[in-house]
Amino acid sequence: MAGIVVKARFPRRRMVRTVVANLFRYLFGGAVRNWIRNIGGTAPALGSMTLLLLLTGLVGLCGFAIHNLDQLEAGQAAVLHVYISDAATSAEVDSLWDRLAKDGRVASVDYTTKAQALLRAQNMPGLPQLADASDSNPFPASLDVHVKSVNDVAAIDAMVRYDLAVDPVYPTSYDKGAYQRIQTVLLGIAVAGFAFLGLLGFVAVTVTINSIRSAIHARRDEVAIMQLVGAPRWMVRGPFIVEGAITGALAGAAAGLVTFGLSFAGITAASNSFTQFAPGVTVAVAAVAAALVFATGLGLGSGASMIGVRRHMES
Repeated sequence: MAGIVVKARFPRRRMVRTVVANLFRYLFGGAVRNWIRNIGGTAPALGSMTLLLLLTGLVGLCGFAIHNLDQLEAGQAAVLHVYISDAATSAEVDSLWDRLAKDGRVASVDYTTKAQALLRAQNMPGLPQLADASDSNPFPASLDVHVKSVNDVAAIDAMVRYDLAVDPVYPTSYDKGAYQRIQTVLLGIAVAGFAFLGLLGFVAVTVTINSIRSAIHARRDEVAIMQLVGAPRWMVRGPFIVEGAITGALAGAAAGLVTFGLSFAGITAASNSFTQFAPGVTVAVAAVAAALVFATGLGLGSGASMIGVRRHMES
């Protein structure tokens, strides 16, 4: 009688689940245990990376606010106030208005009366005292010229400065080089900020690479055995990369929380002054900045670990 061979059925789904669980336990579970065990060597990298990411988040928010300030300054610089002489006739004012409105460089022209100029001045710091010191209204009427490009303001100023309707003593609000000076200061701040962050980033990456190097050195026997038995390259290097990712993620989370907390405190404590100092920075923007800081930390830790593993395992 012929024997019957019965093959045991092992569901593919169970096998895949077992393999995935073992890989997760080896890559992530082992990496977490080794990270905790080597916390003494990882602490400098964690501290420097947290400081870098915190400064990156704060500088990023400041850069966003400076960009908005730059846009506001550009918009204000593109508005030329042409002050009307008290002796100007209606015909002279209308002639100047028509000439400006027909100019292709001008977007629009508005007229501000002396009474409206006084009301506007009362909302500006220092000007209400000037108005109270005089028995009459010291603020002239003006044509508010909205120029399409800030680069054309000087040409419009030269065109209207000596018109009969314009005040000969104080003809316009044009300040030569004011916008350029603002741009120069902002550019200097941006260059200095990027240079400082670049230097701190180099230090953080170097410290992280050295911490990975010390971890590899501490487990050199384990790494050598795995290489001798023919373990795949990713299996040997994977736990070290995960350790670097853990360092970056923790640093990013800490820096992101501090960035969001400081921004939220500033927004809620002094909303009006904070809006003037940092226009456009809201709670939603702060939350996005915190998320970007976390993602940057995760990428920075993983990238530095990959560099360290490649350099010290192939050397």
